[in-house]
Amino acid sequence: MKQVFTNSQYLKQLIILSSLPTLIGMSFVQMIPTWEIVKPIAILVFLIMTIWFAFKWRSQTARTQRVLLFRAFVFFPFLAIFILAITFFLFVNLVLEPLAFSYHPVAKYQFQDLPTTLYIYENTCFPPDSRTECNYYSTEIRHRVWILPITTTLLSCPCFFEKPILRGDIATFPIEASRDKSKVAVSIDMRYGKVVKVADW
Repeated sequence: MKQVFTNSQYLKQLIILSSLPTLIGMSFVQMIPTWEIVKPIAILVFLIMTIWFAFKWRSQTARTQRVLLFRAFVFFPFLAIFILAITFFLFVNLVLEPLAFSYHPVAKYQFQDLPTTLYIYENTCFPPDSRTECNYYSTEIRHRVWILPITTTLLSCPCFFEKPILRGDIATFPIEASRDKSKVAVSIDMRYGKVVKVADW
């Protein structure tokens, strides 16, 4: 561990190694709908910068002084695996996910003088004209994190919601259709961004 702080080569090696889980983690971040295209671009830019720094740092080090990662028999296989892994995640995000049975944004709700912004994502049946005729349709309600273009999932429901009814700070989403017949509505505190009630029959 001490070598990481006393030898810059070990620090550079650690930075390159940590970039792979960082990039994979970036692919799982939920962005607001208008920023979805930014995620793959950011991943691609990060990937190019990582590869550029890897080659630059390797070339700046004498062959006899290179740490394990920068030696040819490790460096090039690692880069190949690195590029293939990121390419796979980009392919999943840009091609497979939109084509597969995945959630897509259908509505945004933000009320005056209340800080919470909600995004409604639906996973509908295919084809679209049979919206509720399958056994996997569902909805996610996502909450925007402060002013960041990032969302977190407040709840998932095997149902579709109608437009919310606002009473005070509480937005109540009546259920339009559901695979779970025991629920009729969901209420969310729009001031604090929390689910406060799931109403049953």
